[in-house]
Amino acid sequence: MSTHTPWRKRLLGSLMGQLQLATYLAVFLGFTGASTAGLWLSQRSQFLSGEAELTASASSLETCLLAHNLLTGSEGEAASQVHEAKAREIRQELRDHSSVRTTLWIEKSDGQLLLPTAGHLPNDPAMLHLAMAANPQRQEGSTRAISVGGQDYVTLLHRQYPSGLRLWSSAEITSVQRAQGEFLNWMIVIWGSCLVLSLAVVSHLVRRIIRPLQQLSDTSAQLTADTLTTEAVEIANAPVEVTQLAGTYNDLVERLAESWNHQRQFVSAVSHELRTPLTIVQGYLHRTLKRGSNLDGVQRQGLGVAEEESLRMGRLINDLLDLSRGDSGQLQVSCKPVSMADTLQEAINLARTTTEREIQLELPDGSEGASLVALADGDRLRQVLLDLIENADKYSPEQAEIRVGLHRAGTKVCVEVEDNGIGIPADELEHVFERFRRASNSSQRSGTGLGLSIVKLLVEAMGGEVSVRSELGRGSCFVVQLPLADPAQSIDAETSKP
Repeated sequence: MSTHTPWRKRLLGSLMGQLQLATYLAVFLGFTGASTAGLWLSQRSQFLSGEAELTASASSLETCLLAHNLLTGSEGEAASQVHEAKAREIRQELRDHSSVRTTLWIEKSDGQLLLPTAGHLPNDPAMLHLAMAANPQRQEGSTRAISVGGQDYVTLLHRQYPSGLRLWSSAEITSVQRAQGEFLNWMIVIWGSCLVLSLAVVSHLVRRIIRPLQQLSDTSAQLTADTLTTEAVEIANAPVEVTQLAGTYNDLVERLAESWNHQRQFVSAVSHELRTPLTIVQGYLHRTLKRGSNLDGVQRQGLGVAEEESLRMGRLINDLLDLSRGDSGQLQVSCKPVSMADTLQEAINLARTTTEREIQLELPDGSEGASLVALADGDRLRQVLLDLIENADKYSPEQAEIRVGLHRAGTKVCVEVEDNGIGIPADELEHVFERFRRASNSSQRSGTGLGLSIVKLLVEAMGGEVSVRSELGRGSCFVVQLPLADPAQSIDAETSKP
């Protein structure tokens, strides 16, 4: 049963599939109905034509027989005997009005038959008896179809006269039936060909109708905060309804872009406004803790907590400022040759001032580790490393160490920050670098959901890439790849140091 689900989903789960299915059904039913009606009408027309031919022949014979008084006489006379001379005349008239395909005969009241005079005309009494047996009630004007020896016939009881005589006629229609069969075969071929052609045309037209909607869907799927001002949809030769929908979509995107721009301006303005008073608060708290000799333990502890929270608030404001600058294209990043071993050691030393967790640094063997130089912004790189180490520390159990590794991969310098923490669910890995997104299993830890988005922003601004691999319950490993600096630039950088 499950094997049919994708097929049903493709056919019934999309507007194009539903339109195609509905049109296919309409075309199929239309062709089938028209063909069936045509065949039925053709067969009925041929049947009525045969019946009319039999009626005309019988009427002509009846006129001649009545004109010569060959059908008169009492019922007793007709039942017992018909004068031989009269019988010969009747047979002659029957012969004159019969043909190769049409046979006329008279049934007496005693069941005996008066047949056409023998000659070149076919005369099969067995067939005539079967023809009469097909109408046992002897209904006048009733046409019946029979088959005898592989031949098809239609038979008609024209009239029953007062004398007891009954005038019958029959026509062989085998050739007509064969022609009807050939006609049916050709109709099937033509019907099938036209149906296939119609379905192909319908599929093309449906795709053409749906194409503007698909274009609108593709554009919507690619819409991001960075492309709000450039993702206008222009659809040519589309139906009026689709054109109106595209116009409504463009108006919506324009309003979203305006709203997003206002939001970025608000975040930037508020961050700048909060930065100065927060710096003043941090300064007063620090000086008070440094110089306040009359503070008791509780007061000093309270001021220490206030200072830590002000520092955390400062980092959050700086993150918001970086995001705002990144959105507006004003993020300042100056990439120069940076010694990766030294930068990693500096970042780890800074991280050790805020955590007692063991942080293990792994460098390549020999002189390669000391010689690895990346093209990056040193300050921004330290910020990235500190954010990753802080993230690893936050989601790792106590006493679990953090590993920071360095190695070269082609023309890239790779830094790995690995923890033994709670890990990230597999279906959420692709969203970990999105703003304000936190893994579903991180609700017990505090955080804003901005740290990893800042990491991605800064790494990409330095021309690098960041990725993550993780196993739920066993930890995560974040990998930062930066361009390897040109050796000549590295030497220049080293010799230029004071």
